[in-house]
Amino acid sequence: MITWFQTRCASFVLFSVVFPCLMGDLMKTLYKTALIIAAITSAIHAQEGQLRLAPSEINSLAAVNAGAGTSGVSGIQTRTLKGDATRPGIYTIQLTIPANVRIQAHTHPDDRVATVISGTWYIGYGAKFDESKLKPLTAGSFYTEPPDVAHFAKTGNEPVVLQITGSGPTGTEYVEAGATSAETKTNYESLFANVNGVRIHYLKSGSGKTPLVLIHGFGDDARMWLPLFADFGKDYTIIAPDLRGLGQSSREKGGYDKKTAAVDIHELVKSLGYKDIYLVGHDIGMMVAYAYAAQFPSEVKKLALLDAPIPGVGDVWEKIYTTPALWHFHFVNSPMALQLVNGRERIFLEHVWQSFGGDLAKFGEEEKRMYAQSYGQPGVMRDAFEYFKAFEPTDAADNREFAKTKLPMPLLVIEGEKGMNGVLAIQAALISDHVKAIKFPSGHWLMEERPTETSAALKDFFGN
Repeated sequence: MITWFQTRCASFVLFSVVFPCLMGDLMKTLYKTALIIAAITSAIHAQEGQLRLAPSEINSLAAVNAGAGTSGVSGIQTRTLKGDATRPGIYTIQLTIPANVRIQAHTHPDDRVATVISGTWYIGYGAKFDESKLKPLTAGSFYTEPPDVAHFAKTGNEPVVLQITGSGPTGTEYVEAGATSAETKTNYESLFANVNGVRIHYLKSGSGKTPLVLIHGFGDDARMWLPLFADFGKDYTIIAPDLRGLGQSSREKGGYDKKTAAVDIHELVKSLGYKDIYLVGHDIGMMVAYAYAAQFPSEVKKLALLDAPIPGVGDVWEKIYTTPALWHFHFVNSPMALQLVNGRERIFLEHVWQSFGGDLAKFGEEEKRMYAQSYGQPGVMRDAFEYFKAFEPTDAADNREFAKTKLPMPLLVIEGEKGMNGVLAIQAALISDHVKAIKFPSGHWLMEERPTETSAALKDFFGN
């Protein structure tokens, strides 16, 4: 017979052996659960901090003028990639600094590192701006901005894009006697607008009542018009957009016929509160300008077309389109065209610049590098080729229809002897009875080769 004592002893032994085992399993389960929760939490936080932004995605981010973490110079565009520069914590910002900007000596309270994304950035350390201490840093360069260490900088004839990482909150304090951000104010703003389903980047300058819209062509972007800003800004409000797909405007799958591109610009003008304008276009921008004037003739008070053909207009168009010198009109249709040009954008652009240029000594290296970087952005050359592909049959058919009604406004044609050399004037006579034609002893690149003469001709035309 089992006694009460034996039962109690057996129970104690069982409890002593089994309970620790049960507790051990429970603790193991709780421990594993804690690890899983920690891993999930860590993964969630890691995913929150994971960012993969392509250049086009960065360009689509909202930009503010001279935001936190900058020198405060008007015209600088700031995009926040991560964090908040005004609050504690790590932040990364991207700055686009306009051309020909000088930034006096200043400091920031946080420890910052920076990379030059594009352009040439001239930077030096010291409590006073000193040209001799500036070091040129090209794309891919790295530099530091230690806390409370004074530094100064400038840009050349091209804008510069930087990415800066620091630990907020940050700020800016000018240390050079009498220096303020106002001293380095540029004469234009770099802005964006969402119009016609496209994000259009544009430069805006001047304070005059009359809007002057300037449209660039292939081989350059809106910055080709910068030499006009200081002089024309006194009498006009200048609007110089990047065409869809080019420069800093959004990359689009379609809409590269000139009729649609013209509507982009028209919607931009309307969004800014303007209607009646003076209009100038060069190269492909000239084709867009014609399509604008043809679709909205009552709103274009004067029109200037600079050195390019008008697809589809007159018998001369067929001769232009099939001339061997313009082989790139057809090269773009090759399925291998983009592969051949990818990574060799500068080489392809050099062919275009040299083949249709006159005095190329005036087409500076900084300008060429600036445009090569612009067209080297992902997707830009593809979109540029789409503009050429649209010449036939789309643009030609649209223009033949437009040409049935002659333009009512005064029309100025400017050509280079080594450019269109009078052919555009022949086409202009078919679309207008109010043509004034000028020919310069230059090539196709009028704003680079003959900026003074081109500016004077435009000023005389729009001023009278």
